[in-house]
Amino acid sequence: MGITRTLVARRSKFALAVAAAILTSPAALAADVIDVTIDFAKILKLDRPAGTLVIGNPGIADATVGDDTTVVLTGKAAGTTNLIILDAKGEEMANALVRVSSDTRQLTTVFYGSKRHSFSCAPQCEQVISVGDEKEAFDNARAQIQSRQEFSGAR
Repeated sequence: MGITRTLVARRSKFALAVAAAILTSPAALAADVIDVTIDFAKILKLDRPAGTLVIGNPGIADATVGDDTTVVLTGKAAGTTNLIILDAKGEEMANALVRVSSDTRQLTTVFYGSKRHSFSCAPQCEQVISVGDEKEAFDNARAQIQSRQEFSGAR
């Protein structure tokens, strides 16, 4: 009986040590995942003012400061990157994985032979650009989107 208790106590201490090592590892600290949909924004509220925002790949997501404690995260393209938020002293406040995906509930793919075209069908179908679309359709849609942004003064 004494041996069994000793083994259980040792296993418990070992399990606690392993758990503590996992929870303090850099991978666990960066385990926060923020899911964002392409062309949608997500508001992140901070407990203290942010000084610097860093996006690993700005082609995938964009982060802007709404005010001192509000970050607006926008999905730009499907993929995974990271977001690091530093305070005014340069100390890390957050380090999170940002996972951007398309809203598959609204995306319809049409194939014309081997040529792929993507459409957003909510509530009516309109052509959108998606990586992997036929080059001519992609380029035409991209040019129209850029023209619309230039016309509206948005960048």
